[in-house]
Amino acid sequence: MNNTLTGLGLALVLALLVALIGPWFINWSVYRDEFAAQASALVGAPVTVSGAVDARLLPSPYVRFRDLTAGRGPGRLAAAEVEIEFAIAPLLRGEFRAERVKIVRPRLEMAVRPDGAVEAPFSAAHGSARAERISFDRAEIIDGAVSVKGASGDFLLDRLNGVAEAGSLKGPYRFEGEGSAFGRTAGLRLSTGRADAADQLRLKLNVAPRGRPETFDLDGTLSFAAAKPTLEGQASLVRAAPPRKEPQPADAAEPWRVSARLSARPDLVEFQDIDASYGPDERALRFGGRGSATLGPAPRFDVTLDSRQIDFDRMAGGGGRGPGDVLAAVAPRFAAAARPPIDGQLTIGVRGIVLGGDVVRDLRAVLRAEQGAWRIQSGSAELPGASTMTASGAVAFGEAGPGFAGPVTFASEDFQSFRRWLSRGDDVVGSQLGEKITLKGDVSARLGAVQIQNADLSVDGALSSGRLAWTSGEDGGRPRLDAQLVSDRLDLDALGIGRIASGALAGGPLDLSLSLNAKTLVFGGVTMAGVAVEGFVGADGIELTRLAVADADGAALSGAGRLAADGAGRLDFKLSARDLAPLLTLGRRAGAPPAALALLDARADALAPLKLDIGVDSAGEARRISVTGQAAGGAVDLTATSSELSLDSDMDLDLRIASGDGRRLAALVGVWTSPLAAARGGEIALRLHGVPTRSMSGDARFSGVGLEITGRGAVGFAPETGVSASGDVSLASTDLATAGEALARLPPGGAPPLPARLSAKIVIGDEQARFDDLRGEVAGRALSGRLRIPFTAARGFEGDLKIDRISLAELAGLALSPEALGRAPGGRPSLWPTAPFGGSPLQGLSGRLTVTAAETPLAAGHVATGARFALALRPNAMTIADYAADLDGGRLTGSLRISRAGSDATATLAAALSGASAEKALGMSGGASPLAGTVDVKLDAQGTGRSLAAVVGSLAGAGSISLRDGTIRRLDPAAIDRIEPQVEAGLALDGPKIAAALEVPLGRGDLTLRRLSAPFTISGGVARSGAVSSSGAARLGGSATLDLARLTLDADLTLAPDRPDGPQIGVSFEGPLASPKRRIDATSFTSWLSVRAVERETRRIEAMEADMRERARIARERAEQERKAEEARKAEEARKAEEAARAEAERKRQEEQARSLIEAVPPPAAVAPMRPSSPLDLTPPAVRTERGAHGGVGGAAAPGTRRPGRPSQDEPQILPPPMIISPLAQ
Repeated sequence: MNNTLTGLGLALVLALLVALIGPWFINWSVYRDEFAAQASALVGAPVTVSGAVDARLLPSPYVRFRDLTAGRGPGRLAAAEVEIEFAIAPLLRGEFRAERVKIVRPRLEMAVRPDGAVEAPFSAAHGSARAERISFDRAEIIDGAVSVKGASGDFLLDRLNGVAEAGSLKGPYRFEGEGSAFGRTAGLRLSTGRADAADQLRLKLNVAPRGRPETFDLDGTLSFAAAKPTLEGQASLVRAAPPRKEPQPADAAEPWRVSARLSARPDLVEFQDIDASYGPDERALRFGGRGSATLGPAPRFDVTLDSRQIDFDRMAGGGGRGPGDVLAAVAPRFAAAARPPIDGQLTIGVRGIVLGGDVVRDLRAVLRAEQGAWRIQSGSAELPGASTMTASGAVAFGEAGPGFAGPVTFASEDFQSFRRWLSRGDDVVGSQLGEKITLKGDVSARLGAVQIQNADLSVDGALSSGRLAWTSGEDGGRPRLDAQLVSDRLDLDALGIGRIASGALAGGPLDLSLSLNAKTLVFGGVTMAGVAVEGFVGADGIELTRLAVADADGAALSGAGRLAADGAGRLDFKLSARDLAPLLTLGRRAGAPPAALALLDARADALAPLKLDIGVDSAGEARRISVTGQAAGGAVDLTATSSELSLDSDMDLDLRIASGDGRRLAALVGVWTSPLAAARGGEIALRLHGVPTRSMSGDARFSGVGLEITGRGAVGFAPETGVSASGDVSLASTDLATAGEALARLPPGGAPPLPARLSAKIVIGDEQARFDDLRGEVAGRALSGRLRIPFTAARGFEGDLKIDRISLAELAGLALSPEALGRAPGGRPSLWPTAPFGGSPLQGLSGRLTVTAAETPLAAGHVATGARFALALRPNAMTIADYAADLDGGRLTGSLRISRAGSDATATLAAALSGASAEKALGMSGGASPLAGTVDVKLDAQGTGRSLAAVVGSLAGAGSISLRDGTIRRLDPAAIDRIEPQVEAGLALDGPKIAAALEVPLGRGDLTLRRLSAPFTISGGVARSGAVSSSGAARLGGSATLDLARLTLDADLTLAPDRPDGPQIGVSFEGPLASPKRRIDATSFTSWLSVRAVERETRRIEAMEADMRERARIARERAEQERKAEEARKAEEARKAEEAARAEAERKRQEEQARSLIEAVPPPAAVAPMRPSSPLDLTPPAVRTERGAHGGVGGAAAPGTRRPGRPSQDEPQILPPPMIISPLAQ
């Protein structure tokens, strides 16, 4: 048994040894034909093995073939080496499952016949039934290639590397790797299902080019019926958006996606349900459509795309760009479509395109691709402004960008709207802009250049024809516009060409060549007739062959000449114009400095009409501009010499304008004059040297309208901000009033002569003129200060002014007109002038001056000293604010506002006078003044009228007046008390006689008051006081009325001594305020005296009656006293009698008691005789002095109380004599 087991083990070892070592001693190449036959049966195609064959059995079956080929003819498969390692267990079951396959340099070649059939090296339909039992888990393909040859061209997929697997030779298959086609390497992923009985194979393909964001996906069914493969499915080509977290460059590629339902066969590919989008989802351009592509010797496509709306503005990033800028930003993104790969046709339809802030509607274009280029077969679109455009022609894409050549027709019913859209609202100023425009021509265009040949232009029915060409100035060159036009009427503004021409004339970076003949031309808003222009403006200078304008809104211009780029040459012009309006309009379009145009515009009326000869001469390094002729009603002569025709170069400027019309001269310096007053002529002269835009120095002089103004200093001219200057200026005039009349500030003859001489340091900037160190005299009064005058009237001037003397009337005259404060009509003196107010000399001015005046005459000879106030002006009002000055020994403060409304004036006054001397306030000396003391006055009033008298007559307001520590002279209150004795002495109680009796005594003394005050109101120009209150030696009361219009006083006062029962008299003052008449009213005083007389008689009678009553009373009182005394005497006697009786009875009782005691004592024994002892005190208890409970003596009741049966302590007590008990008493 052991031998048997040992033999079997040995046999097994030998078998394994043979399986391991045997294959190394077998020449497997001898069996290659057997292997090839078996393989041919499996794949259904002839297989040959030309190279060596290796095989082994253990540890797993393994075979390797070299130089293996399958198939014959155009369809074949070749591999340099194939290694296969089989799994043992499936092999024992008769199945071939390769665990590992390695194929080195496989080459699969296929061919497509003209009928669409595909020739391949093998076919599953011809394979062995054992193909179902063959599978491999991993097949490694190294450096493989697949080539397809056909009539339309060859396709090669090489450098194919990857890993594949198969469930059987009929599928399913999976492959993952990479390959290279058309010079690009891409990742490949392929998966299929099993081929069904109809030879249909479901597959999915994913292609991802290396280094590119695009991916291609295909999901469909591949059918091999009749050797003609067809493909049905869904295909998509996608460029995905980059991750949002990753920063992207500004020029990052836009994401896009194209998907379609695909139906393909070898000769035709059809696309249905095309869905194309370009850009991120939030701003993507989306198209839908259909198409097809024929394959063959001449492949061709036919695609139709349509879209509801595409938004180029959003795609370009928004930002309010014009349509040209948007297209320039968007066009580079479609550069990939510049050269179509094959010929064909692309039809595009878009309902709306958002472009440049508006919508282009109904875009229809048929594009044909021929020989790698695009051609517009037909194209049309509706543009903004009711405009349409049609075009056809060739589109080329070169290194310089896209280009177009072909006929174009453009028509617009609202060209203004179209131009605003085209220029993004940057409209060109024009007079009558064209509405209906039609343009036809042969257009050649590319980026940076447009040329229109055979152009026919119709603007509102006016026809023009010619040629237009524009280049943008490539490679650092200058843009250039060439125009040759002949026109009946040409509106350059309407076409937008005017702005281009303006830029060239202003020295912009544009060369302009123009040949124009127009019966009517609109340029810069000016309509010109009979225009002929031929010339060139550019980097080489200006060459004006001919310029003729017969009529430009009343102006005529002609000229010719040449100026080289270095300035050498000469230009001559003749200009005549009724007014400057068309010249200023053209100057704005030509880019003249705005500040210079503003200066000329403000003086246009004064300069016109013009008739000038203008010359621009350049020789060597000298440039000279000369202007001579007539302007401003006189002669003008201007010469400017410089090294360059520029405001930035050093220049000598000499200007002289002489005119007999002073109004024009004043207007040239910015001052308006009255047409009613005489304005003497004169001249304006300037002589300056320097750089205008920086600084020029020299002299200037103005003579006219009664003024002589000279200046010396520096002046500069900035194109944007205007003139600036600094220096010394002086003014001299024999009569400023004459100048004021000419300048419409004073009426003729409205003011006395005002000689003046002033000087100051002046600084003129872009916003204001400043006068510092202002000094001089006006009408003999010295003044000094400073002044700032802004060029914007709304801001108002400001400054400080110090003057020797200026009166309130002069200040008021600035608002009310000086002539209205003069004499009444007919030359009669007038307290308040009745002349109507004229125009205010300061009307329309705004500003504020701080004024200091040594003296300010007010009225009636009163002069305030040390005045300081603010003079504030408004266009229709003047205010004297914060006024403070010394007046009549006191302090005057307040404000006065005078406002004008046409011929009416409203004056508002608020004033307070404190601590003023009453004598000075009344304008009288101490002895002559009826008042003395310190006066305080407060007043608020307002009046309106057309003359000063009317203003005073309408005054309304309120105030108060008080007199402190005052004296009213010739009003002695003691005179009142002196009358009563006279009446007692016999003076008749008659009112007039009493008043006459008071007249003289009343004037002999003065009334002294600590304080006298009264409020008052003003209405209708009449001031009425309230109740007068006073404190002092007498009481003064009453009220007063002052008519301000007539200055008359009507005062009714009462005077009484300062005691409760003092009488009062009436004192009235009536008449002119300066000298009122005093009248005494003694009516009430007489009544008081009468009452006093009655009172005296009554008191005498009453005194007599009182004396009698007193006598009777005394008698009655005396009788009563006597009666009472008698009664008291009698009562006292009765009391004493009673007390004596009572004392007697008591004595007797005591004696009785003593007797009884003696009798009751037994007789004594015989004893020796006793010495007499002290007697026993038997004084009754009533005489003891110990105090009782009520504080009385001996316990008696309190004072006022009496014990019954006992006499009062006040009553005399009668006591019996003391009893002495003694043995010797017997």
